[in-house]
Amino acid sequence: MKYACVVGFLLLFIVPLHAQDITGIWRGYFYSGYGIYRQEFKYEVQINQLDSKRGPGSANPIKGVTYSYRQTSFYGKARFVGIYGKDSKELTLKEDTLLEVKMDALSFSCLMTCYLTYSKTGDKEVLQGTFSSITTVKGTDCGSGTVYLERVTESDFHKEDFLTKTKPKKDVHFNQTPLQKPKIDSLVVKRNTPPPTQQKSTPATPPVKDKPVVRQTPQPPATPKKPSTNNNNTAKKPGNTKPPVVVKTDTVIKTAPVEPPVAVIPTPQPPVIKKPLPPVPDVIKQRENPLVKTIVTNTPDILIELYDNGEVDGDTITVYHNNEVIALRKGLTTKAITINVKATPEDSLHEFIMVANNLGSIPPNTALMVVRTGGKRYELFISSNEEKNAKVVIDYQPNGTTTP
Repeated sequence: MKYACVVGFLLLFIVPLHAQDITGIWRGYFYSGYGIYRQEFKYEVQINQLDSKRGPGSANPIKGVTYSYRQTSFYGKARFVGIYGKDSKELTLKEDTLLEVKMDALSFSCLMTCYLTYSKTGDKEVLQGTFSSITTVKGTDCGSGTVYLERVTESDFHKEDFLTKTKPKKDVHFNQTPLQKPKIDSLVVKRNTPPPTQQKSTPATPPVKDKPVVRQTPQPPATPKKPSTNNNNTAKKPGNTKPPVVVKTDTVIKTAPVEPPVAVIPTPQPPVIKKPLPPVPDVIKQRENPLVKTIVTNTPDILIELYDNGEVDGDTITVYHNNEVIALRKGLTTKAITINVKATPEDSLHEFIMVANNLGSIPPNTALMVVRTGGKRYELFISSNEEKNAKVVIDYQPNGTTTP
């Protein structure tokens, strides 16, 4: 009976740790676009984790609101629904309704779908992952990128009712020790602006006062004397192979003459002749071709895998490699479309363009592109439609570094 009580106590202690509650305020930022088109926005998410009716170990439904903004005077507020896996710690939230928007005339609004993972280090709780988005007017692609959020105690806007009505829950650990509100501006600076390089100041060296140098008239070389017959160890013997003796005076150092080294002329290498590209197809000329990402690799082997990004809805694509078709009208499914490319110094720049042949039942035509090269794996979310293709460039540099 004593052992049964101990086991029961341990089970009660383990269950609250297993079911982490993510109800609360999460704030951070998201990045959209690549290269010079990369943009940064602040992002606040207020989550209400609902009780699951499927028993322990299942996923919990979630709902709440999001705020996308750069300043609190201009923002977009949206409602979302989603699901949170208590065992996998993975969260999916989908913004479905724009509730409120304050923006200038040149801006437009989008609805995001986020795929996040929960982690905790010490007192810091984090949700981070990727997102895709569509415009609220036409439902066309609005970009994709990365999301980073931390749990905080206060909102930059207004707390929803589900946060102001406190419910006692055994598994809410963050209420026991309130966390300080992080400064979102400092958080963004850490992610976007590299810290300035600290330069070590070299103390000024005080000038050294040398003794005045007495210039002497150079003397002609002395006539070599015959070797001495006494027992002096410094006398040279004929045939001695030791290095020449350096004779030092107060102001002049005399050494044996040194022959200049023989110049080595490198053998000229033939120039690398780049492989010419075929003509640009009309479907690439007549559509926009925004650059999704440029990857630099130092290995010649390139493997590309294409999947349907989301629900399989009949999307078909054609893939061009340096203006040549390498995948014609392939359907996107959960099974990968595999492409292998071998780079050479003569053929080092590889441009892949994905062209949508149709939009499927759920526009736009979206795909997940996985690139494996240089011992690394890159996941890219690709979107195309009847007016816009998607381009990925891989640059082979045998002696260079790889893209992080």
